[in-house]
Amino acid sequence: MSDPLLYLSGAEILALRPNPADLRLSLARAFRLHAQHRVQVSPKQTLAIAPGHFFQALCAASPEPPYAAAKWVGIAAENAGRGLSNVNGLVILSDFNTGQPLAVMDGNSLTVLRTAAMSALAAEYLARPDSTSIGFVGCGQQALGHLEAMYDLFPGLVEAVCFDPKATSARRLADIAREKGLQSRETTAADDALACDVVITTVPATATLAPFLDASQLRPGSFVSAVDLGRSWHVETFNVFDLRVVDDRAQAEDPENRSKLAYPGPFDADLAMLTSGIERGRSSDPTQRTLFLFPGCALADLAVASALFETAVRTGRGVALQR
Repeated sequence: MSDPLLYLSGAEILALRPNPADLRLSLARAFRLHAQHRVQVSPKQTLAIAPGHFFQALCAASPEPPYAAAKWVGIAAENAGRGLSNVNGLVILSDFNTGQPLAVMDGNSLTVLRTAAMSALAAEYLARPDSTSIGFVGCGQQALGHLEAMYDLFPGLVEAVCFDPKATSARRLADIAREKGLQSRETTAADDALACDVVITTVPATATLAPFLDASQLRPGSFVSAVDLGRSWHVETFNVFDLRVVDDRAQAEDPENRSKLAYPGPFDADLAMLTSGIERGRSSDPTQRTLFLFPGCALADLAVASALFETAVRTGRGVALQR
């Protein structure tokens, strides 16, 4: 009889309470191995159905820790009107050496964790360590994940500014930030969020979305993580950034993936270059503006899935499924 698969639902992943610092370390280790050409990562594959409606497959494998992962994601921009998440996915984790499937995980919860951890890892190298304010443009699940990750990274955070066309979303995020001890407020002007030290944009794709953010409104010394592929930004204003960084430059230069980014490059560095010391990241100039713009990388999914699996096995969480 085959060994059982471990299933981790979104609720189980939440119950694991992964430490944001541990996730950053897992990501940093994976990207350092990437710089050493010791991992295999395939470019993201996309099956387009219609505007805002597509499927994607992401695959990566690493000998350390010895796992491989594949994520299957369905994206439907109109799901908000159906009361469903716009992005829905599952992750399969396998043993690197034997190929044996080990676990199936909720891809939505994992994606929130890995995306926020990627932004935080980039911020270690690109943001001012004395940052005290964080602004959110878009206040959904990704913003909630980023609040957790950045709050852990920046002990000096005192202020959160929340903008979302849905006032209830902005209010919810502001309330959660307030519970953490931050001075937080909702705003009806996106530029208020751009006046912060750290700016996170997570605007979902819709057929009618038009760019509305002007990078020239950013304060000197700020760091931006454009989780929304830059779709909310006037990319002609990106010349204000002194450093533009992506998660995986090879993937970003792949023609199919480049077309998804509002700003297709060139990029000064990627996470493998930063974590391995090939590029230094932010300089000592306190006015330097930096950008992290990224489409998501299978290696990050693998790193976080591996960490979640090992924690679940150690703590006895998850549901055993027979193959």
